[in-house]
Amino acid sequence: QIPEFNLRIRELMLAHFREDWDRIVEGGYDKSKDELLRFRRSLPRESLGGDYVKSYGEKIIANFLFEHDVAYKYERNHWWNSKIEGKSVRTNYRPDFTIFKSEIKGSQSGVIIEYFGLKGDADYDEMSREKREYWKFKPNWDLIDFSPSDINAQGAEVFLSNLKTQLEHHGVHCDRLSEDELWQRLSERAIDRFTKAVVGFIGRCRKQSWTQSELQTRIDCHNSQSPVESMFLALAHRLYVAYLKRLTETGEDDFDGLMQRAAESIQSGQTFFQRKSGGGDLKELRFICIDEYQDFSDLFHRLIIAIRQQNSNIELFCVGDDWQAINGFAGSDLQFFENFEKYVGESRKLYLSTNYRSFSAIVAIGNVLMNRLGKPAIAHKATAGQVLVTDLNRFEPTLIEKRSHPGDSITPAVLRLTRKAINDGHDVVMLCRRNGLPWFVNYGEQENGAGRGIDHYLSYVRSFFPKDIQGQITISTAHKYKGLERSVVIVLDAVARSYPLIHPDWVFSKIFGDSPAKITQEERRLLYVALTRAIDTLIIVTDGRSKSPFLEEIECQQTLGSLDWGNYPPVRSLTDRRLIVQVKNQVRRVWDGGTFAIKDHLQAKRYTWDCVRETWEKSFPVERFSLSVVQGEVWADSADGIDVTILDDTQTELAMYTVSFGVWKCRFDNFGMAKEKGN
Repeated sequence: QIPEFNLRIRELMLAHFREDWDRIVEGGYDKSKDELLRFRRSLPRESLGGDYVKSYGEKIIANFLFEHDVAYKYERNHWWNSKIEGKSVRTNYRPDFTIFKSEIKGSQSGVIIEYFGLKGDADYDEMSREKREYWKFKPNWDLIDFSPSDINAQGAEVFLSNLKTQLEHHGVHCDRLSEDELWQRLSERAIDRFTKAVVGFIGRCRKQSWTQSELQTRIDCHNSQSPVESMFLALAHRLYVAYLKRLTETGEDDFDGLMQRAAESIQSGQTFFQRKSGGGDLKELRFICIDEYQDFSDLFHRLIIAIRQQNSNIELFCVGDDWQAINGFAGSDLQFFENFEKYVGESRKLYLSTNYRSFSAIVAIGNVLMNRLGKPAIAHKATAGQVLVTDLNRFEPTLIEKRSHPGDSITPAVLRLTRKAINDGHDVVMLCRRNGLPWFVNYGEQENGAGRGIDHYLSYVRSFFPKDIQGQITISTAHKYKGLERSVVIVLDAVARSYPLIHPDWVFSKIFGDSPAKITQEERRLLYVALTRAIDTLIIVTDGRSKSPFLEEIECQQTLGSLDWGNYPPVRSLTDRRLIVQVKNQVRRVWDGGTFAIKDHLQAKRYTWDCVRETWEKSFPVERFSLSVVQGEVWADSADGIDVTILDDTQTELAMYTVSFGVWKCRFDNFGMAKEKGN
């Protein structure tokens, strides 16, 4: 609330949100071309609106839209027909930016912005061409597309001027926000991020036992490459000084301070201790057991040094797993594990290589991920188990699933996976890298006023299941699930923008020795923790167009099972029970009609074409359905050479009819509605 600091924090956060940190990232430039590209593509860039975009071009587009008060959806789901290996496939397509001009169901219109960042790659260019064709013939929609050359040719300023001209040509008004309006919209999120960054910074200073003068010396010696970083360090130092002063004035202390005081007390000769269960003297102890040694920090090291100074005969027994060192952000330092003898002295090392939790296939995938980073784990259980990977873009929801979850493909997929696990007698946990999903979720009526974190998503998923089994379904971040296990684990986000996740605020911790390479290695270990929480079944959900580079590494070394959605039927709704009517051509029948002759009538009755199943489909409420309703539609009397199949919401076939010259013949009927129509 102090005006001086209010203005400085505002200046810092506005600059930080706008600056493209990836342009000043250190490291990576000595790699091969392929390694460098993969490394760079894995670095997230956060826009003013809070989206983690994939490139510098996308970032400046997103920032322009935000600064000009243009509402947009980043990577909003659209469904389109594409060709894959010559076969027509219905793809879950997410263009970079969707700007709606009208969102009335059935008459949506707007502008699509695509930034084709990999121009020059043959496959990518072909996909770009197909996207242009798709939008060219899409009524009420306009496409604006760019590539890096549009920025490189004349610079970002001219590029954005061109973007504004094209948007206004398509009826999108661009009204630039003032700096005050921009700060008003950003302030809550910006100050929250600033607070978290400073709290983390102060915590790491405390874990290093730095005094305020030591911090200032390190700042003076630090080679800051950004004015924003310098601004942050200056503010952080002021706050660190104020924090230490507050502790002194109130006589309070934090846990790190208690650790420092404990080490100082022991060094001064105070070795007696007293607890409710009894007391003793540190000088008489023979052994100290240190668990989770991979998370050892400088504070704990100082405490151990102090004890050993008073008791030179004490022996240490340390247990840890360097493959699970995932708390560097909290001050843990793997150097104590990796250089054990340097800090402890002569020692004996024993490998505990046996994995008693997971089936062999899960242990194997963990070993592949951590290849050449240590001794491989050995599976105690001989059973193979399952490791399955699914590309969400290749998942085709049913008509009822699309109706229940418009534009949302992750939820029907999760519901299917969860139902199968529960039916097989297993509990299931969904794991995410952060407190949110990288997919669009359509919460429907639950969306207003609801949170967007993973706990809210868990409640949403559970709502589709009876209350007595909801407790078998859980969700967690990978960090919080360390040390835990579940029969079935679903890793929801094996995508580039999640593993590795290099937060833009990492630059504020460069003074502690952080770098993208170091953070990336910790992210690898975090994915290892997520994968190895599974006991018998591990399911990995990814995006084939933006896979995690770690998953790409695994697939290069080991063939992983592909998930067959035919084994995971849709989940039946608890409230909205529906049937699907499919109309398709008869097999091995040559005719002039078929569905082509009646397609206009089918479209008029709101049937939709499914290019994967090659069928026209329409859903009906169960309670109001009868065969006479279908047979009374205008196409029914003139249809020839078609099959009509009726399915329930789990895709189980209930009845089938053949229709020839308007005559309906029942092939089977398990629904009790067999009525032949015609001659």
